[in-house]
Amino acid sequence: MKTSDAWKTVALSILVVWVTAICGCAGRYRTAWGDVHGHTELSDGKGSLDDYFHHARDVAHLDFAIVTDHDFGHEAPWRMPAADWQLTQSKAEEFTVDGGFIAIAGYEWTSQEKYWTGVTNQASERLFPGPPSFYNHKIVYFPAAVPYLFSAKDPSFNNPDLLAEAVRREGGLIHNAHPDAPPQGRDQFDYSPFNSDVIANTEMSGDVIRYRGTNYPVLVEQTVRRFLDHGGRTGFVAGSDTHEGKTAAHTAVLVHDLTRTAILDALRHRRTYAINHARIGLDFRINGHVMGEEVEVNAPPRICVRVRGTALIEEITLVRDGVAIEVIHPSRRNVKLAFVDRSFAGSSYYYVRVIQSDLDEHGNKSCAWSSPIWVHPRRPPPARAHAG
Repeated sequence: MKTSDAWKTVALSILVVWVTAICGCAGRYRTAWGDVHGHTELSDGKGSLDDYFHHARDVAHLDFAIVTDHDFGHEAPWRMPAADWQLTQSKAEEFTVDGGFIAIAGYEWTSQEKYWTGVTNQASERLFPGPPSFYNHKIVYFPAAVPYLFSAKDPSFNNPDLLAEAVRREGGLIHNAHPDAPPQGRDQFDYSPFNSDVIANTEMSGDVIRYRGTNYPVLVEQTVRRFLDHGGRTGFVAGSDTHEGKTAAHTAVLVHDLTRTAILDALRHRRTYAINHARIGLDFRINGHVMGEEVEVNAPPRICVRVRGTALIEEITLVRDGVAIEVIHPSRRNVKLAFVDRSFAGSSYYYVRVIQSDLDEHGNKSCAWSSPIWVHPRRPPPARAHAG
């Protein structure tokens, strides 16, 4: 063996020992793959609910899938009929087998500017008074059947806070769909921080998406970072938003078992990460805490990243408060990174972005984005009062 090779072997052994010491082995989870956003013929998609869940289970080989047809129909009164919502829920029950495949009934709360009277120079339904609001679309889903959905056209649920309050009462969850860059997305995150426990996640993707030979500057990651930079709390998920009934793995959740309860618990606590194509394996921890958690530290945070690629990993970026603080280019399929953030100065959020060398059918490189971990300095215990 060459001397240089021997030193590489020793260095690699030291790194593995260091990573193992930093990461530990607490809180072991399995990764469940799913699609959290897709449509059928019940709104503006193709195929039946049976087709949707069959494709998810038998073709895409997903562990779970959420069906999310729009909360309006194709004709007056322009809402999803109650019968369609009941059918959606019954089909989710029919396809769910604990330990095998989990189907979840949801819908896309479809807020639009045309619902407000202040809209000009475009079609208006004029449902609500005042200047137009957009709020973008929200994906809503529940652990069990609920008698009706909360429509964006109902004044009782026509903004994110009203929606979140109603969904909380049913034990459900919400995530922000396909975030828009300003100015179109100006009010999509306009909800109380109190409701971030219900509006738990946001669909994540890159800032530029290539589609049929053209690059589109969608600025999704930049937009989500801006929300986080201003104190927002959100984890990262992704969905195909398929209208062809062809679900695909875009969200990974960390679970102990494969049940609807476990899937929703992972989504609620943001033990999630998003991918755009290949099923990249990603484990991101700070002081042993997994993605989505809040951590208190009394020393520089100890960060561990493990990546299991399906092709060569081109880049791993560690982001703190919107800024890349560590970037490596490993050119290997399996990577372990240990990092101590000695420049940590106060409450911060961290997340990891992974870029792989392979391409999807449109020429986008496979990527993964971990949900953030929020880190705070440990507060000293309150001083004891001394008797006079």
